[in-house]
Amino acid sequence: MTRALDERLIGQGSDSARDLELLIRSRYPVVAVDTLEEDRLLELLGRVARRLDVPLYTWSRTQGLVREGKDQPTYDTADPFKMLAHLEAADVPGVVLLADFHPYLEDPLLVRKLREVLPAFTNDRRALVLSGHGVRLPPEIGKQGVPYRLSLPDLDEIRAELREVVRTAAREEDVRIEISEAEADGMARELQGLTRDEIRRTLRRAMVADGRLTRADMDLIRAAKRESLGQTGLLEFIPTDELEPVGGMGALRSWLDKRRNALGEEARDFGLEPPRGVLLMGVQGCGKSLMARNVAAEWDLPLVRLDPGALYDKYVGETERNLRQALDTADAMSPVVLWVDEIEKGFARDGGEADGGVSGRLLGTFLTWLQERESRVFVVATANDVDRLPPELLRKGRFDEIFFVDLPGASERRDILALHLARRGRDPAQFDLDQLATASEGFSGSELEQAIVAGLYTAFADGTDLDHETLVAEIESAVPLSVTLAERVETLRLWAKGRAVPAA
Repeated sequence: MTRALDERLIGQGSDSARDLELLIRSRYPVVAVDTLEEDRLLELLGRVARRLDVPLYTWSRTQGLVREGKDQPTYDTADPFKMLAHLEAADVPGVVLLADFHPYLEDPLLVRKLREVLPAFTNDRRALVLSGHGVRLPPEIGKQGVPYRLSLPDLDEIRAELREVVRTAAREEDVRIEISEAEADGMARELQGLTRDEIRRTLRRAMVADGRLTRADMDLIRAAKRESLGQTGLLEFIPTDELEPVGGMGALRSWLDKRRNALGEEARDFGLEPPRGVLLMGVQGCGKSLMARNVAAEWDLPLVRLDPGALYDKYVGETERNLRQALDTADAMSPVVLWVDEIEKGFARDGGEADGGVSGRLLGTFLTWLQERESRVFVVATANDVDRLPPELLRKGRFDEIFFVDLPGASERRDILALHLARRGRDPAQFDLDQLATASEGFSGSELEQAIVAGLYTAFADGTDLDHETLVAEIESAVPLSVTLAERVETLRLWAKGRAVPAA
């Protein structure tokens, strides 16, 4: 690895340590950090403790209270009551990390003891830090404590991790590093959205496979990201290697084309704010989801899909936590395209009190993020049922624009038929596309595709190739959604007049 590349990867780290230091200097006696990255949090707290010139202690139920740099724990402090009593009596400066302490907060006696200890931690350079998955402070603590979310590693931290893992592997495992500065920067960007441990494991896996780290390992990194995001069930990493053609939607395409490079640094220097996103609503099967994929492919950005229906959890508070985690991941991956598929599933206005107010809180969290986020996340939301969307979501400022995707017109149907015939190895010139477009009035894009697929099955079963007459017969035998749900389609069109921009 070249010296220039080595220096480029050092980075300055994130502001997480400074944020934690600020909370402690503000004399919050207890900070609750919801994270599974305990080692990373411990390193950050070590940095904070050194800045404050105080010792760092860690506590767990298995080890007791241990001072950083010491091998032996403080005598008889494994019990949480005795540990708190020791801290209260010692009355010395220090930052204390209590690992997986929150289950004990179900005990009213322990909560009472914690409340008695906290006054001793309100002086400068002394704080309790609770860490764990889903950690929450009990109501009795009130405003004495403060929650803190440990964000995923930012680009500078990832560059530093890449540098450290590469240096260690080259020294200890004789791994050859065959990437340029630009490729290393691209690799760091591909690793955005992963935890530090996931970053380390992914890089080691890439190097151990063949003893080298090369540009070809980008595919392995993308696969690891898909696997990681898939494990949570909240976000799905969608490959955009192949651009799928979409027929029609000229106005939407033109709008998007003007913003193609608006997420970059050059646009920011020009004085432009990053575009926030679009809401695509309209008839099912008319290409809204396909357009979301195409935005990411044409803009050369990663694409992650959020299914709002997957956010809901039976445990109190977990649904909102799932949404925050998904949005934090998207922020960490920026610049990125976030596709919110069928947004009405998660943010419908008909939840009411039936779900205990969860949908309302979920909507509030999402609206706040839409309005206030500073990350370069371009949101493409799709919706089929406008009646279920809350008016707050449609207000200007949430999205840059709302587009209505109607059924394709005759010329668009002609283009869509030509696209799908060509994709399946048939020459569109061998078909009377004008007649097919006329015969398929009221068909959506997906219904046109399925008509071609059905024609291919018929031709294959008959031992012939697909011809014009077979395709006409399939179109005439199908009943499109515009007929089956004619009233709903007309309602959508009436709503869109004056409220949304036609996508065509």
